[in-house]
Amino acid sequence: MKRLYTIGRIKGGMKFTCTHCAHHVSTLDFDLRDGNLRTQAATAINRHATAVHHEPVMFSSLDAQQHTWRA
Repeated sequence: MKRLYTIGRIKGGMKFTCTHCAHHVSTLDFDLRDGNLRTQAATAINRHATAVHHEPVMFSSLDAQQHTWRA
């Protein structure tokens, strides 16, 4: 599975940076009321990679299993 971003610590949160360009998001950009901040940031950077760099998003087997449980 190819990772589309790197993660680094920043003051007060985590920074997710695209592996193809300088685009980044941080957990500080999102609202905790909308769910896990790391999940929101990872989703945003994956959407960027898909839209801008045409990279397919890979899902782990755990993601598929959780989707099945929610159905």
